[in-house]
Amino acid sequence: MTANQVSRRSLLKGLGLATGAASLGLPLTACNNSAAGGGGGGDVSFLTWDTTSGSPLYTVAENWAKGASKKLDIQSVPGDDYDTKLRTVLASGAAPTVIRINDDYVAGYHAEGSLLDLKPYLDKDGIKPDDYFPVAFNFPKQQDGAHAAWPIMTNPGVIYCNVDAFQETGVPLPPKDWAANGWTWDDFLDAAKKLTKPNGERWGALVFPDTSLETVWTVNNGSDGIYSKDTTRFTLAEPQGAEAVQWVADLSLVHKVHPDFATITAGRQTPNWALSQLGTGKVAMLLSLTSGIPYLRSNAKVKWDIFPPPMKEVRKTVNTMTVLAVPKTSKDPDAAWDFLKYCAGADASKLLAESRGFMPVAKSSSSLFVPDDKGPANLALVTEALDNAVNENFSRYIERARTIYRPVLDDVWSGKQSAAAALGSVKQKVEDVLAGKG
Repeated sequence: MTANQVSRRSLLKGLGLATGAASLGLPLTACNNSAAGGGGGGDVSFLTWDTTSGSPLYTVAENWAKGASKKLDIQSVPGDDYDTKLRTVLASGAAPTVIRINDDYVAGYHAEGSLLDLKPYLDKDGIKPDDYFPVAFNFPKQQDGAHAAWPIMTNPGVIYCNVDAFQETGVPLPPKDWAANGWTWDDFLDAAKKLTKPNGERWGALVFPDTSLETVWTVNNGSDGIYSKDTTRFTLAEPQGAEAVQWVADLSLVHKVHPDFATITAGRQTPNWALSQLGTGKVAMLLSLTSGIPYLRSNAKVKWDIFPPPMKEVRKTVNTMTVLAVPKTSKDPDAAWDFLKYCAGADASKLLAESRGFMPVAKSSSSLFVPDDKGPANLALVTEALDNAVNENFSRYIERARTIYRPVLDDVWSGKQSAAAALGSVKQKVEDVLAGKG
């Protein structure tokens, strides 16, 4: 896997937030024994990835089962194998009661007819959209009006800063307030130049090549992101998108304030590599998701904090989510919905918010994000980020689209081709795939 092919699920696993396989607690069954059989021996089966005993999601599931007087069969699959396993299970006709699903692929699974429409449950229980962050609540809505899934945690992108490096060099820290004037791309580059030390002693910036980069920089340059909002055009290859990709590539190729492609490719083989570069003082600024907060709280050797991304046309960020769904063939959809609703409720939110890395989807969860002596001091920014976040524009065909465009990004990061040339060379192929022709 090349550096630009890293998925967000793989990134979370690398951050140490998702590891191992679950086989403890209530009557739980490992995936290799019962996932293909749907319910296993329990009343309710939950197919997920890398959910270990004692992890927040695992504990939430246990608590729900106890309160609902249900036997729960948690079937945990290694993250790298999850999507293949999920497709196999859904095709078997013996689906689990409830599933965790990669937010990237909700639209595709819905289009295939694999997911239960949750809108009747939302209507029946009087779920109020205004109680939830819009970027999360509106995400599962499909063009046909269906509510195909249920997010339980959000995970927006922010800029992590090595505060010690800023103080050492006398560079002003970015504004803490999202709406503050300034903090543009030019300001970011100027700061990166001043923060960089020679011979790789410290890099001014690290913008790790993943979906966050592809969305944050392009949207802030006035683009729709990777794809147009109607998901018919490959906007990453259009002028605003390609300009943003080239700008990031030039941080290394031209300005020498960013690790080169070979360094990043080697580094990503090590779990938590990007975060460790920030936490040990090797990097002064890092674009990453808030899911990195728990790692830095435990491991950082420098003083650090979080700030908004730099703006050009606008200041937005990307949002990713922990998403649950109910297979259309679930044998107990009522229990599945009860579990989903519990996972977004007050009791679960308290537990899920403890890591400070994932904001539960209810707006009231903001009150749970209280700074302490471990950082970040600017924890209130997470709420501001969600108020200014966008979701990637998804279609049912993005799995295939990524296999076409991401390999050519290697040539951009290494300087073999310009972003306009590399992305332009596959634009039509990607758009054919988006149209269902590929």
